[in-house]
Amino acid sequence: MGVASVFFISFFLLKDRARFFDTFKTILPKNQKNQVLTSIDKITHLLSRYFIGLLLQLLIIFILNGLVFIIFGVSNAFTIALLCAILNIIPYVGPLIGMFAAAILILISGISGDFINDAIPTTIYVLIGMFIVQLIDNNINQPIIFSKSTKSHPLEIFLVIIISGVLFGIVGMILAIPTYTVLKVIGKSFFPENLIIKILTKNI
Repeated sequence: MGVASVFFISFFLLKDRARFFDTFKTILPKNQKNQVLTSIDKITHLLSRYFIGLLLQLLIIFILNGLVFIIFGVSNAFTIALLCAILNIIPYVGPLIGMFAAAILILISGISGDFINDAIPTTIYVLIGMFIVQLIDNNINQPIIFSKSTKSHPLEIFLVIIISGVLFGIVGMILAIPTYTVLKVIGKSFFPENLIIKILTKNI
């Protein structure tokens, strides 16, 4: 019932989104109407950029890991690469889980052959390849894609993800960047004179 309710509500929210948005605008306080509407536009723009950047990052990881698996003759290479790319949505922890899952799947698929001379060396080579892919992602892809899409400094993003992970676990790490982006836009719109907000939102 919960899942059905979510789909039902989502369908009508998307179908009649213009009508709901017009109704929403009519109930806004007049003295804050422009600020709220400007914030919504900025949030929509930045989150769209973020999710496009996230998809681009996952695509790059999928392709690179897929190439690693193909080079070392891994069975179901693109299926495992897709799993690793999806797990990469979880910052920092996801890649480790992906590497562990890939190692288990490779070892299982190699049981029918020579386990010692075939499966184990292949697994080691693949893990080294995945580690190199992760280095490329952490040092090139993520800083460039996320900092440009959300207009935040890479160190800023790193600290936000770590703090969110400590406070709220894996879910916090996944939602850290979108939530932080929303809070930055709201802060700039409603508290533009605050010194800390000025520093954090100077590029927005």
